[in-house]
Amino acid sequence: MLANSWKQNLHLEPEKGWLNDPNGLAYFKGKYHIFHQYSYEVNGGLKLWYYYTSKDLIKYEDRGVFLTPTIEEEKSGVYSGSANIEGDKLVFYYTGNVKYKGDYDYVHAGRGHNTISFSTEDGVNFTEKKCLLTTDDYPNMSNHVRDPKVFEKNDKNYLVLGARDSNDYGCLLVYDKDTLEPYKTIYSEKNLGFMWECPDYFEVDGKEIFMFSPQGISRMYPNFENMYQIGYSIVEEGIENVEKLNNFSLLDYGHDFYASQTFLDEDNNRVLIGWMYVPDSSYTNPTSKFGYQNCLTIPRVVNYKDGKVRQTLHKSVKELLGENIKDSDFTEKTWYYKQEHGQEFKIEIADFKVSYKDGELKVDFGTSGYGRDNRKYKVNIENVEIVFDSSSIELFANDGFFALSTRFYPDNHNVKISANNYIAQKLGRIKIREEN
Repeated sequence: MLANSWKQNLHLEPEKGWLNDPNGLAYFKGKYHIFHQYSYEVNGGLKLWYYYTSKDLIKYEDRGVFLTPTIEEEKSGVYSGSANIEGDKLVFYYTGNVKYKGDYDYVHAGRGHNTISFSTEDGVNFTEKKCLLTTDDYPNMSNHVRDPKVFEKNDKNYLVLGARDSNDYGCLLVYDKDTLEPYKTIYSEKNLGFMWECPDYFEVDGKEIFMFSPQGISRMYPNFENMYQIGYSIVEEGIENVEKLNNFSLLDYGHDFYASQTFLDEDNNRVLIGWMYVPDSSYTNPTSKFGYQNCLTIPRVVNYKDGKVRQTLHKSVKELLGENIKDSDFTEKTWYYKQEHGQEFKIEIADFKVSYKDGELKVDFGTSGYGRDNRKYKVNIENVEIVFDSSSIELFANDGFFALSTRFYPDNHNVKISANNYIAQKLGRIKIREEN
């Protein structure tokens, strides 16, 4: 293959290098600020932050590498974090990584994970970094404590961190953000692995939701088929009262979804962006031969209804919907599919297939999976929306209660639809330009 037919039109992905977790997402003073973990090396390396700004999540300014290690407490990489609007400032919280030289396991010894903060009033000028917490400040924990996020409730500010304790159980550390005193440690009633990464704690539609990425429960429960999972717990008791989580649901059932983060958009909607990959997986991404790997998901709106979180397309995606595709055979790379009658369907792109029949959704990769296994799910689909983009699929069924995101790399984009009463539409593309 000479040309890169897998380059996407709707997704943020690097020109060169490695992309992972979304970081520091915010809508602040008329602009969206989108960061992600980045390494210059195509297979990952020293972790940095890459930066985009946008007024509408359609036209982006590429501001390049933004955050790099400059102080001792982060000398081995600037790891994931978040942003919080505090008065007239946008305040960032993230993890500084330090790996000491020596004979260490780097789990229980030899590593520093430090919580660091800085802020901006204008998105142009930034304050000096300040280390708030070090590895020594985390009670009874391993050296794996990271990914800070702020949650505000009843005039109290909580700083939450994903953690692996000294006995190798995943948990959530909760601090009083203003005093930096430990507030509590939250566990789960059932086994949810050895490490909880990328915590996101927020309130939507009157419910407190804790989203996180637990490691160590692959295949332990039905549909937990990825190397690491991502899901959510509904915290009925509230953060101040909960001691142990008593529920956990998968957020996405596909091969490629992890480390999501939410923020409030210009309309005060709760918007989610995730990383389209799962770390340490056995499958590969053939874009590495073009010098880059991975992408962020399209923006999604998060709601709570009937006991579940749902994810639906953000208006920035809907605004790119174009003319209808009348033929059932075509060669579009970036397009949209919608069906509202619960009927069976089959969509083929080269030898990749996604199909639904008799209460079973199937994803078959053919040669396009590069190690991704075929999967099937028992789900009664009443309605479905699917976004296809060159080498990715993001599927939302039953008003977004069921989501499935995966990468695939077909030899061609010959599409064939076998279905009745569906809508297929072309999709436009996001535009990215380098900052002047």
